[in-house]
Order: sequence, then structure tokens, then C-alpha cells
Amino acid sequence: MRGVNRRYVAYFVVSGIALDVVVVGGGLWWVGVFDAGQSAAVHDSLKDCLRGGQSQAGVAIIDTCVATVAIATDDPEDRRDPANADIADQALRQIQVICRVVLARAALERCAEAPVIEGIVPQLALRTRVDAQLRLGNYERLREESGRLIRYGDEFGYLARGIAHHLTEDYLSAVADYREAIKHFPDDPTLLDNLARAEVAAPPSESVKKLLGKDV
Repeated sequence: MRGVNRRYVAYFVVSGIALDVVVVGGGLWWVGVFDAGQSAAVHDSLKDCLRGGQSQAGVAIIDTCVATVAIATDDPEDRRDPANADIADQALRQIQVICRVVLARAALERCAEAPVIEGIVPQLALRTRVDAQLRLGNYERLREESGRLIRYGDEFGYLARGIAHHLTEDYLSAVADYREAIKHFPDDPTLLDNLARAEVAAPPSESVKKLLGKDV
């Protein structure tokens, strides 16, 4: 009863892939009508990123897309250009798509360092990091990245951090995060199941000890 329901691992891998495929497919069309005045290097880098799945392994695709983000955002002036912001957005979404399906540890480690760019879908990159940390079993990092996600206003962070607490047997903290997550995902059966498991495993509160009239 005390274990965490691990269906979330599969959920993190498959959720949203169909939508992201549409997004990236749209990005490939967008490359075809890209502003001819945009830097050729950025344009070519994005093209390689979006089409990399046809000829590259996971690590190589991720590295190509990370390089695209860097080219588009390294210079503050470039970052303020809407065209460059769009390029970075497309590359970050491609990274998320790849990171949801890769299995090799080397690729997941790249996913765990997805670039978080202020003002350019930072929550998306943080979700990619959270997914990777969960699959890598790096629960301390999972707690940290989930906390960052929460600070950006993404309530999904409570669920992910709750899982990190649960898997390291910090049941009281898991219960607190699960309860917060339920406010935003009240009909999620796996979340409700994990909350019940954590509540059973958590040590009794001081008020319960007093009610029982003995140490437990």
C-alpha cells in the first residue's frame, strides 16, 4: 500500500505527444515560409533540429536543438527579436518531443539540462527536465526542478514534487504536495491513489498521538 503508483512514469512519456507532433509538423511548414532576411545560420540550425529525427540518434537531435536555442537567444538583442523567439520556441518543443520517447540514459541526461530561457516557454523546458529527472531516478533534482516549475505558476510541479517525496519515503511532504495538486487535478485517479498510499504510510500527527493517548 505504501508504494507510489508508477503509472505516472508512462504518463510522462506519452502525454502530449500527439499535440507536440502537430506543433513540430507546423514548425516544419513554418521553416518552409521562413523570413528570408533571418540569419541563415539560425534558419539552417532550426531546420536540422526539426528534421533531425530522420537521421540522428536522440542525443544528436537534442544537441542540435540546444545549439539552435543558443544561437537564437545568446545575444540579448537577438532574444528580443520575435523571429528568434519563435525559433527557440520551436526548438524547445522539439526537445520535449524527443525527450518523451528516448530511453538511453545519455539522452535523458541531456533532457535533464534542457535550456530554460526566461520569456520563452520556460515551463515547457522545466517540464522536460522534470520528466527526465523522474525517469533517471534523480529525486533530489526532481524536487528542485519541480519547485522551479511551481514558482513559474505551473501546478503540475506539486504532483511531480509529491512523487519525489513519496519515492524517498518523505510521506508527510508527499501528502502536502498531493493535496495541493488535487486542488488543480481533482479527478485524477492516479493522484488520488498516490495520496491515499502516502497518507497510510505517513507517521501519525501529534494530534492523533494525543487522541490515542500513547506513543505510536
